[in-house]
Parts: sequence; C-alpha cells; structure tokens
Amino acid sequence: MSTDERSVDGLIRIAEDIPETTDFAAGMDAIRNTARGEGIALSVDLQGKLVDLTLDDRALALGPHRLAAEISRLSDEASTRSLQQGMRAITTECGERIAEAIGAYVSTDDSDQRGSGQEPGSARDDEGFDATGPTMEPLSSPRRGPWQHSGWDQRG
Repeated sequence: MSTDERSVDGLIRIAEDIPETTDFAAGMDAIRNTARGEGIALSVDLQGKLVDLTLDDRALALGPHRLAAEISRLSDEASTRSLQQGMRAITTECGERIAEAIGAYVSTDDSDQRGSGQEPGSARDDEGFDATGPTMEPLSSPRRGPWQHSGWDQRG
C-alpha cells in the first residue's frame, strides 16, 4: 500500500488551482477571430477551423476561383490573429519558457513554404497528391455522373 506524503494544505492548494486551469482551457477554446473582405465575413477558432462564413452578392459575383482564393486569404489572416492571441494567453498564464517551447513547436509564420521558392502544387507525396496544401487549379477532367461511365446507357 502506498502512502501519499502530501499534506492536507498542499492538497487544498492543488484543488484551488483546478478552476483556474479549467478557466484557462475554456478561455483558449473561446478564442475566435474574424476577417472581412470582398463581401465575405468569416470567423476561425484557435486551430484555424472555420466556425462562421457569410457571403453577400459581391462575394458570389467573384466566381469560384477568386472566391476560394479570398476565403483562403481571409482564413489565413484570421488564423494568424487567433494563434497570436493564443500565444499571448499562454505566455500570460504559463510563463515565457512554456510559450517559447510551444512557439518553437508551432510556427507562427509561413516562411518555410513562402521562402522555399516552390510553387504551390509542385511538391508531391508518394501517391502523387499535392503535398504543399490546396491549390485553386481547375480539375483536369470534368466529373461524371454514374450514368455517364462507359457501359451505361441513359436511354433505358
């Protein structure tokens, strides 16, 4: 049988710290940032996940490629602000050393890809998929419905 050598006062101090930790986690989870432009308003969370998207007629008039590019640009802008806000919260709550360790793990800029000289879509994985992220290139062939494959006849 093991014995716990912590004092009652020590355990009370630990218990008093639990709500602060929970509040910090809830605060981190609540981080949201919004970006607007070209008739688009979007919000992302701390991980950069899209949590709200509003489009007006100006956005719809952009066409699919420009619309996708603008949504991507605005998402990057809002995600960067969310990450910076999260890093400030970590620095305040956990201290500079912890924040620096997290900052070393999570790059706060895209210099590794932008500075590489690679064009988007130029790096491929072992299955031939784009390894640098999404691009706005059109499909090389149109998509087909199941009735349009060879051997299928639409005439019944």
